Order: sequence, then structure tokens, then C-alpha cells
Amino acid sequence: MGILSNSPQGFTNAVKSINQLPQGLLAEMCQDVVAFLQYRIGFINVDDHQMNISCSCQANAVPSAQECINALTFVFRSAAEHKLSWEQVTEELKASMEWNESAIVVIGHIWKEEGSSIVDVQQRVLNIGQLASMEWKLGVSMSSNTCRALNSPYVTLVFTVVTDVVMGTTKQYSIELSMQQFQNFSTQLKEMASLLETA
Repeated sequence: MGILSNSPQGFTNAVKSINQLPQGLLAEMCQDVVAFLQYRIGFINVDDHQMNISCSCQANAVPSAQECINALTFVFRSAAEHKLSWEQVTEELKASMEWNESAIVVIGHIWKEEGSSIVDVQQRVLNIGQLASMEWKLGVSMSSNTCRALNSPYVTLVFTVVTDVVMGTTKQYSIELSMQQFQNFSTQLKEMASLLETA
């Protein structure tokens, strides 16, 4: 289940950089990452963070603000995806044996304060619905206002979509297709299925 098990390339070096940051700078960086993930800001000003790091760190190799921000974004986004509590986040960080206690305290505190709002935002933004079922029926249009003997076949598709997984609410969408449209739709589904099999 570990959120850090699929960490991106360069993550370990970024964690080493984060461990060098003073708590105040790390907290400020975490707050900006949280605001970014909550869509309150459109970007994180990396240059400002880099300048602050350069002024406060006495290390020979000054940590990269961009690497730190990327790693923090990964941690917070992964924790939101797995809906972890702040205790679980801190346990995961400790278990990895890469994070120092100071960084764990700051990240845990920020997650405790802001984690639930990140989870809520991520669910709202990424919730496009989940297909629960698809039903179809074949029909024949016998006539219309302009034609007495229409006798045209059609297919009605009814999609049931789960709009809220927690509440279990669903919504139905229906479309009516001519035979040609239905055959095109069927061909596209077969192409998608074959692509998924080869992926």
C-alpha cells in the first residue's frame, strides 16, 4: 500500500534536500504545494523558494527548490489518492527511513491541517463518473411528421453512471442512434478493446 513505493526518479535525492531545509522554509513550501493542489494558486514560484533556500542554508550544495517541490507534491498527491490520515502519512515517511524527524513533523502537521481538503478537491476534480451499466434496445420508427412509412431501425443506449461513489447515487443518460451510427460506435469500441489488449 506504500505511497512511496512508486516514487519518481530523483525522489531520494529530493528527500535528502528536504531534510536540509529549516522547518520554517519547509512549512512555507508545503503550504504552497497544498495551495497548488487545492487549485488556489496556478503555479508555485520556485525562484522565490530557491532564493530563500540559498539565503538560509549553509551547506556546500544548496538544495534544489524544484526537486523539493516535486517530491512534496508527489507525497501530498499520493496521500490524497490513498486517503491517508496524518498518522498514516507520518508512519509511511518514518518507515521509508529516508526522512529526518524534523521534516516528518512538518509534513505530518501540514497534512493534519490540510489533508482532508486536498482529498475533497481531488475527488471533485477527478470525479467524472463511473459507468455502472449499459443497456440497449432495438426499435423501428414506423412513421414521422414528414413520412408515413418510415420503417427505419434505431438503437437506444442507456448508460447508468455512478455520480457519487460514497452515496451510491447514479444518473442515467440515453442516446438514440441510427443503425449506421451504432455500427460506427461498435467499431470504435472494438478498436478500443483491441488497443487495451495490446497495451
